[in-house]
Amino acid sequence: MPEDSTDCMVCKNKAKVDYFDFGDKANLECTRCGKFSLLGSETYNLIDRLDGQNRAKLSGWIYEQNGEASIPKLTREIVEIVTTRSLPSISERIDRFLLEVGKNQTKLNSLIDINQPHFIAATYSQNQHEVEFLLDVLAENKMVEVCESGVAFRILYDGYVAIDTLTRKKESFGKGFVAMSFDDTLNEAYTKGFQVGIMNAGYEPVRVDKSEHINRIDDEIIAQIKTADFVVADFTGHKGGVYFEAGYALGLNIPVIWTCRKDNMKDLHFDIRQYNNIGWENFEELANRLQYRLEATVGKGPKN
Repeated sequence: MPEDSTDCMVCKNKAKVDYFDFGDKANLECTRCGKFSLLGSETYNLIDRLDGQNRAKLSGWIYEQNGEASIPKLTREIVEIVTTRSLPSISERIDRFLLEVGKNQTKLNSLIDINQPHFIAATYSQNQHEVEFLLDVLAENKMVEVCESGVAFRILYDGYVAIDTLTRKKESFGKGFVAMSFDDTLNEAYTKGFQVGIMNAGYEPVRVDKSEHINRIDDEIIAQIKTADFVVADFTGHKGGVYFEAGYALGLNIPVIWTCRKDNMKDLHFDIRQYNNIGWENFEELANRLQYRLEATVGKGPKN
């Protein structure tokens, strides 16, 4: 189906949609939130009832996921988890603003348009007025200079120093990388199993939604594994890439949580059978067992 234009279900900004059915699925690319999929009429109806603050939480979370090269799939369970979390503090939102500015600036001393919608999402703001408040705080602290028109600003020396410091921070993001087959038959296993279990344990799930590579593992996947707190490796379908990604994580001393659908466990490679695999049959069981395994092995995450 060709792309069409619509209002984003989350933030009401303009978005492109390439498929939509209230009872099934929407794939959207929003000028504010970024790319995401919305699954099922229950999810749509839940989002439709959200207030401004919870829409800001969901929009910010989607944008963060895109920043990790992951296209989130929104289900009712995921929307409920994200919207019950607290908003980032003001200082955290200012840090996110600085990082977003630094990420998008192409040359020194250039003017930056404050009205870009991604600033709203990146700072978990409800509207442009909140972004302008954050900008005023940065201006008062001599990190940016706002032009007379008020619609553009430039970064000052202290702002560049702060961006460099934030970029170099090694604090845990609380991220779990999911290595699994991208076969369509496993989509619900991810949205209702892996994604829910990881988030309930207090971590952010990341799955690089790209086509599989035959000759090499994509650089983005390697980068994501290096910065993950753990890797969840699901061997259902026995894809070679999953074996590689699990082995790569082990080589970096990153914890690996091993899973496989029960009807596929008989075909596990001999070297994998020695590990304590979570053998799952349904999505609720997978989410619960994964949450408990994560909390027992790597501890509760920062967003628990």
